[in-house]
Amino acid sequence: MNRILSDYLEICSKFRADGLSKPERKQRHALLSQWEKTDYERGMLPLGEIKDFWDNHNDICWNRVFINKVICPAIAADLETGGYDGLRFLFHCFRGHESSCIYSDSPLAIFCDYSVGKYQPFQLADILLEYEPDNVDALRYKYATLKYFLEFSIHEMPSGVLNGYDGASVSDIPAMIEDTNEFERISRKLNMPPCETLIEDCRGYYKAYGDYLQNLDRYGTFEDYLRLNKIPYQSYTSRYDYE
Repeated sequence: MNRILSDYLEICSKFRADGLSKPERKQRHALLSQWEKTDYERGMLPLGEIKDFWDNHNDICWNRVFINKVICPAIAADLETGGYDGLRFLFHCFRGHESSCIYSDSPLAIFCDYSVGKYQPFQLADILLEYEPDNVDALRYKYATLKYFLEFSIHEMPSGVLNGYDGASVSDIPAMIEDTNEFERISRKLNMPPCETLIEDCRGYYKAYGDYLQNLDRYGTFEDYLRLNKIPYQSYTSRYDYE
């Protein structure tokens, strides 16, 4: 095993995974900081070696310091030469961490930070899927991320529709409907639960909200719009979790 990996493994092996005391956390932080600053002679590791280490020590690799020092340079170098192995690995990392697709500490999110805005998560998924349309890891990432986005976009119903943390604009609606269509396509491709209620609600509420925004002079609130146009609605709970 390369020294950069063996040294990291040795540090992590000194500490239990959870429940560290404050002195123990400080000690581990000091050791990892020193490891991070160490200039290892061999330099960048091959992606295959990194993947083997990740698969064998997944529990300790989900660490921003490790990802920045070991994983990000290898991914960036692979992309610069037109490779796709780095992207395959980035989305492979979500195996066993499926709920982390929107988290800022995932290898994908950290790599996008490392690239200083050159890449975005969905962009990287699309680059890989354009080359390899059936890549299951990238498809599952998009499925989970789109599902979260769609659910979040209508979680304040009947107050309105969100695009991110802001209210959607008229110009946002076509892209949001296309996101819904893409979510449905990916669901079918992966044979995942179709979430038909979510898809139907998003299409209906997005279209209605776009119409409402273009007729603000006729309605007091979006709830008024829904009621006057006899569009069924309910306050959001977690109605899609069962699908």
